[in-house]
Amino acid sequence: MKNKENWLGNSNLATAILRVSSARQKDNTSHHVQRQEIESYCKAKGLKLVNVAEIVESAKDAESRKKYRDALEKALSGGIRHLVFYMFDRETRNLTDNEINENLVRKGKIVLHYSREGKILHKDSPDGDFLMRDFHAIQSKQYSRNLTAKVDDSMKRKAEDGWYPSNNPPLGYKTASTFNEEGRERRRGKIVVVDPEKTPQVIREFELRANGHSFEEIRKQIITEGYIRSERVAQYRANTIETRIKNPFYRGRFVWKGLEYKGKHELFIPSSLIEAVDVTLYKRSFRTKPITNENALAGGWLLCGVPECGCNIVFEKKPKKYRNGTSQEFRYYHCTNGRGVHESLKGLNAKDESVWAQFECALNSVFLTEDLASKVANELNDIHLKELGVSKRDIQQFRGAIESAKIEEVELYREYKEGVIQLDLYLRLAEQIRIKTQENEKKLERAQLASSNTGMETAKSILELCTSAKSLWKSRTPLERVELLKMLLSNPVLDGTTVRYEIKKPFRILSEMAENLEWRARKGSNL
Repeated sequence: MKNKENWLGNSNLATAILRVSSARQKDNTSHHVQRQEIESYCKAKGLKLVNVAEIVESAKDAESRKKYRDALEKALSGGIRHLVFYMFDRETRNLTDNEINENLVRKGKIVLHYSREGKILHKDSPDGDFLMRDFHAIQSKQYSRNLTAKVDDSMKRKAEDGWYPSNNPPLGYKTASTFNEEGRERRRGKIVVVDPEKTPQVIREFELRANGHSFEEIRKQIITEGYIRSERVAQYRANTIETRIKNPFYRGRFVWKGLEYKGKHELFIPSSLIEAVDVTLYKRSFRTKPITNENALAGGWLLCGVPECGCNIVFEKKPKKYRNGTSQEFRYYHCTNGRGVHESLKGLNAKDESVWAQFECALNSVFLTEDLASKVANELNDIHLKELGVSKRDIQQFRGAIESAKIEEVELYREYKEGVIQLDLYLRLAEQIRIKTQENEKKLERAQLASSNTGMETAKSILELCTSAKSLWKSRTPLERVELLKMLLSNPVLDGTTVRYEIKKPFRILSEMAENLEWRARKGSNL
């Protein structure tokens, strides 16, 4: 009883936090299965379950977990110390929340329970228990990284094929399923199609704008003509109309991850109406300047560094004539000031050559000599060989577990058909088998990834890029230099006339190694 008192404290009140990652999982048995397991756990541990929070949101970013944060704060404000999760990864897939909760546990404000594993973490738990929890959090974070990379690649391919990747297209459009050769609906691969119920409002907005109406006048007229339901009038704003009318989507293009693509979606607004609207918007052709070697940094990758702004950076040439008859052309990059954050552009014109020179400094940060690159490669190869043996044993183990589960499920079905067990018991046991199988399939995928040469091939490519970056820079055109910078840098901004950026993690780690010759590559360095 003494061990129980160590974690129970002076209250047995508990909150269960049930989480699924997306709305697609919302109506399946995930919440139901978690709840059943947690209720049984609380009963066995003598906990009184006073609140159950069912959450549909990702756990990979601490900043976006609003529902989770609300559930945690509600428990703390109500004096509920015991937080019960189904599994470790239901709590968090990021290290920020992992650290926050550990601090709360250490201070005795909360006790963490994981019903599936039967684990309890409290202020008197040994450090080894906290370490194991850290391992689970790191593993979950890496899984999220891999999943995010796969989704991003898939979305990019879809955009390159001309289909808008998002499930939330502009007004007048909706997503629709696609079908295979046999006429069966595909689970993935939805495309954007015209929504006939919404197109009349959008067309009417464009007509009114073409006739010279302001966006506020359009708003009032659309409401008067009955296009907007009474309960939606407050949310129907003039700036919403302006954004929609300027959206390139209605012109056959769309922007995804800062890049513009030519879309395959059907256009329902007549081209003559589009042209008339564009004249009222810009007093010139709607078409933007094409990105060339002359204005290579104006393609939407480089943004304004003022937090309240964040607009695109554009290129401009300014000729100046002197009294002696000579002239000179000045070439600048500056913010579009599309949101009107800057009172003026004075002091915000960065010379073209200065911007390029600042970006060239990034190459010095990531440059590696061939000797140092060779040492890094040898160390990584040693680590990879050590991991390889463990991964292959894991693969055999997980494959065996998956095959055993298939046999177990067939035997369970046979018992149900022969009347040995009832339907409710069959369904419950079958669900447990499927959950275990899914877990082993995920583990198998991770082990196969670890045993492949993908990581080493990536590391090799990064090392080769670090040793050849300077020579590549000198031999490339401005457009090709931008593509090189995209490989090396993230979040580039022009803050006034100063370029700021972040070196991507693999290159940043190598840069740190170059500064410290007494380095030793570590496992998990994410190269």
